[in-house]
Amino acid sequence: MSGGAVAVPYVGRAEHRATVAAAFAEPGHVLLICGEAGVGKSSLVAAERTGATTEVLEGACLQLAGQPLALAALEQVFDARGGWPESADAPEQQSAEQRLRAIRSWADALVPAGAATPTTIVVEDLQWADETTCDFLVYLASTAARRRLSLVITLRDDETPRVARVQQACADLARLPGARNIALQRLGLDDARELVALLTGSAQVDVGAWFERSQGNPYLLGELVRDPGARRVKDVLLARVNALGPDAAELVRLAAVFGLWVADAHLHTASVLPPGRYARAVREAVDVGVLVVEGADYAFRHSLMCEAVLAQLLPIERRILHERAALALADRTADDVVTAVAVSVHWEAAGMPERAAEWCLRAARKARSLNAFAEAWGHYQRALEFGRHAPGTGSLDLVVEAADAARLGGDPAAAAALIEEALRTGSVRGAERATALERLGCFLWEAGLTARSQTAYAQAAEALDTEVTACHAQVWGAMARGAFIMAEFDDAVRLSDRAVEAAREHGTTAVLADALTTRGTAGVIQGDAAALDVLREGVRLARDVTDRAVLCRSYANLMVAYEYSGMPNEACAAALEGLALLPEYGLELAVGAALACNAANLLTRRGRYVECEQLLAGLLDGRVLQGQGLHLHLERAELQLRMGDGAAARASLEAAAPLRDADEPAVVAAMATATAELLLQQQDHDGCYRTVDEALRRLASTQDRHFGVEVAWIGLRNEAERTGVPGRAGPAATARIDRLAAVLDGLDPGADADMDLAAFSRSARNELARLRGTADAAGWAGAVRLWRAAERPREEAYCLLRQAECHVSARQRDKAAAAASEARSVAGRLGAAPLVAEIDALRARTRLSAAPAPRVPAEERPYGLTDREYEVLALLGTGATNRQIARSLFISDRTVGVHVSRVLHKLQVTNRAQAAAVAAKVAR
Repeated sequence: MSGGAVAVPYVGRAEHRATVAAAFAEPGHVLLICGEAGVGKSSLVAAERTGATTEVLEGACLQLAGQPLALAALEQVFDARGGWPESADAPEQQSAEQRLRAIRSWADALVPAGAATPTTIVVEDLQWADETTCDFLVYLASTAARRRLSLVITLRDDETPRVARVQQACADLARLPGARNIALQRLGLDDARELVALLTGSAQVDVGAWFERSQGNPYLLGELVRDPGARRVKDVLLARVNALGPDAAELVRLAAVFGLWVADAHLHTASVLPPGRYARAVREAVDVGVLVVEGADYAFRHSLMCEAVLAQLLPIERRILHERAALALADRTADDVVTAVAVSVHWEAAGMPERAAEWCLRAARKARSLNAFAEAWGHYQRALEFGRHAPGTGSLDLVVEAADAARLGGDPAAAAALIEEALRTGSVRGAERATALERLGCFLWEAGLTARSQTAYAQAAEALDTEVTACHAQVWGAMARGAFIMAEFDDAVRLSDRAVEAAREHGTTAVLADALTTRGTAGVIQGDAAALDVLREGVRLARDVTDRAVLCRSYANLMVAYEYSGMPNEACAAALEGLALLPEYGLELAVGAALACNAANLLTRRGRYVECEQLLAGLLDGRVLQGQGLHLHLERAELQLRMGDGAAARASLEAAAPLRDADEPAVVAAMATATAELLLQQQDHDGCYRTVDEALRRLASTQDRHFGVEVAWIGLRNEAERTGVPGRAGPAATARIDRLAAVLDGLDPGADADMDLAAFSRSARNELARLRGTADAAGWAGAVRLWRAAERPREEAYCLLRQAECHVSARQRDKAAAAASEARSVAGRLGAAPLVAEIDALRARTRLSAAPAPRVPAEERPYGLTDREYEVLALLGTGATNRQIARSLFISDRTVGVHVSRVLHKLQVTNRAQAAAVAAKVAR
């Protein structure tokens, strides 16, 4: 620990002491104690730890030679439980999702939920933490209540962390309910006077000069009391060290090279002193107060003293002492990542990079076996950096191994760059080159560089040998996946057929499941009814694959396939089942983000805005996403636009800005539709048209007609809003309308179109007729029927609005009132504020009566529900709160509460979730 034993009496800070004492008495506390070195963080913890009634586990983050010693704190904590939990997964089966599951399994092994004895975990010096330690502590803190756990963490805030995740972890911890941030300040003059009186045994001492020189820092003040003659801070810190004899002084310098603490056996081995002299030197360092005894280890009395000793060493002394430390540790090596890292750092500091490379590689592979991928990637980087000095550390196999760690650690761009560099400088051929290029294509895709990804896949195919192997299955499957992403469905089918055949003969279950997923989905989109069974086979196989990324992708595609097959209920079921696969931090996984995006999009289309809002808030709030995770910002922008929050939508689009240059048709269309919709709501008609026009040009070569038709529809709506009077467009407007009409003609859906495409096309055609003054109620009614069959309520309500407009023009006011009321009911239930406003404006402008929307006949209403109770049940099914229900039905919150109670009673259920489940069944 950075503080060692309690060095001086603890004075003042009564409120802080009570807060820390509570964390050692009961579960549920999360404390982050911040302050400069020597201000009393560790002393505060130690003072209250003595009265703990909880079980206490302790660990400290460490640094060595200026580098954080990754996983040091976790190793100390797990040692108290008998060591790290064993990983059930073989190295070749690892994935990013496995790392995240490992964090949960570690937490369950350390402090299982509902433990009989409450536990307090103390972690010191978070400023030296690594990414995995931060992730683990945040996860523990977020589940502290159910684990009957308290966390006490200290942080030196006068030192910038070497790992950016530390600052994010502090922010994550601060957001948790009940978390406390204790910021320790230096002592005031009165507290300083009390401390000096306790240390000297006299209240008559003049503390003014000491207080001025220490500036109220408790540790420095205590050292000044011991050596009043010290003039500089350095002198204060080294006063005890300077009093040591030669052997003890040399031993202290060696101990400082080991770090804040060192095992007795390692210090003895490295010291080369005979046992008697070694024992006397250690005794002298302990008696003077430089070192303190902690079990079988020695620790510096304070980290500031250790740092001062290190600062005094000459470069040659550092190298010699680091070599002795490395030899001592390597001679008594434990099979743990922290020791491997420490040895590698010592060899590096000793100026022996070839030996450092060997130990870096050991550390990397051990960290990877623990699923600590970010830390493994750091060690691989150091191993490769030293690789020119050590045989076997610069091979392509090692480069690919290291790149995979980078990708699993959340940096696919770095993974791709590493392989590209190795392929440029090496002369690799055949299957080895093909495998490396396939990995490169995967990493480039995850980094959002789809065009370069496809190029890498094509180069991998060129490098394949003539005899078909498992490598062929993997490369062809990757190429098929890339073609599918780019909506090149003919190529996707051709390549996935080859991949499936090769995988059945030579490949793994994971490769086969992935190829079947691509083949089935591409076939469904092309109208092949039998392809759905192919996809289902892929999903079944994916369930048995350890790499859950394959299963995430299969579910993401299954939703899409059900949508194309006109099976909306099955699509929703797949979405909810797929969402259950996402781990707490599943967005770090590219296909996890894709699965979440598809599920969010499905909920939005079905009009389940509240559920989607909650889902996206849970996935996005408080997180900084990259790569595929950025797509979730697009989904949120679309939802916010539908709900009328333009400012939030603009912010979401800005967060998704890196996707603007993406080549994938689905991304081009999503970015364009959201941007154009925002500009349309802001009445920026020129900007809206430019967005639509550019997107249509970029989508011109894609086989998927959905994208172009949807974008064209927004463009036509924009022109209709801009023109105002049907049939009276000027020359410029006519040119724009003709351009959009030509696009529609080129995207004619044909008789075999799926329901969504048919509905988009009919709606766009109606919008064109609206512009030309030829729209009629029958045309819009046809669109209403299509959207209703597709279960797209927002689009249905919009077309009902246009149908009502046509009835008004035809002077059919009763029909207009009915259509407008039905549109208002649907839009209000959804919470589609812009559409509600437009409908209300039509009603006000045309003075339409608020005709009641069609109600479900009493004989069709289950459980004896009244009309109003049935409406409340329907809204409960969307996850709406009482306030949201009240707003939709124009009744008070109290009235809603009464209706909800009656609904629960009639359904014989006990909570809203159960009522929502009944609502889902009733709606079928």
